[in-house]
Amino acid sequence: MVTVGLVQADIHPHAVERNLRHYAEMLERELTKPVDLLVFPEMFACGFSASLREEACAWSAHCQDFLQQTAVKTNANVVASLPIVEQDKVYNRLFWYSPEGLLGQYDKKHLFFGDEQALCTAGQSWTIVSTLGHRFLPLICYDVRFPVWSRNRYENGCYAYDCLVYVANFPAPREGILQQLAAARAIENQAYAIVVNRVGADGNGFPHAGGSAVFDYEGRKVAAAAQNQEQILTVELDFEKLQSFRKRIPIAKQWD
Repeated sequence: MVTVGLVQADIHPHAVERNLRHYAEMLERELTKPVDLLVFPEMFACGFSASLREEACAWSAHCQDFLQQTAVKTNANVVASLPIVEQDKVYNRLFWYSPEGLLGQYDKKHLFFGDEQALCTAGQSWTIVSTLGHRFLPLICYDVRFPVWSRNRYENGCYAYDCLVYVANFPAPREGILQQLAAARAIENQAYAIVVNRVGADGNGFPHAGGSAVFDYEGRKVAAAAQNQEQILTVELDFEKLQSFRKRIPIAKQWD
């Protein structure tokens, strides 16, 4: 079993220190039992705005330190994305930390219309993170709409990954679409899918209602966070059941 904590939170624009302090308070107050994996929303410390480059230059190192320290303090793997400037390019980069250090990072491939496409550079490759006895594919928000990019692989009796992890900033009007797409990705890839979305208004005034959830390999919603409410949702993933299902219904052997 792997215990996952989905951190559904409001992200105040242009207030990185305030947001990090708020996350620390949420963890202190709501994380009442050990977890193996903590997942924060996309752009977890600053949210989306036209100031991504400025936010990245001023705060990215501090935010990475926060994630590493949180991994040590909670003795858990910690996942989040934030803006990073590298060779004068801005990336929406996901970081995956364990208590021992950085396990992997991923630059968002599919950039959404508007500020993100105008300001950011798309990534070009997957990152598979092997940890906690399983393999995870971390992706970011709009990536969920692209099934080929999320597609699992099956070679020599082994799957490329066992669980999809989507960190997101899906606005309230399309939150239901986020859940439907995540369920579809779980079904077609015979894997769990974790989705962590934010609540509150971003730096452009767009509202977010949350809808963070976990879907199993048959697309069933294992658990879901409350609407328009901050919380840390704790869910146990049974990977033995996943392996049993894969053996009973070996769809992967016929994947195109």
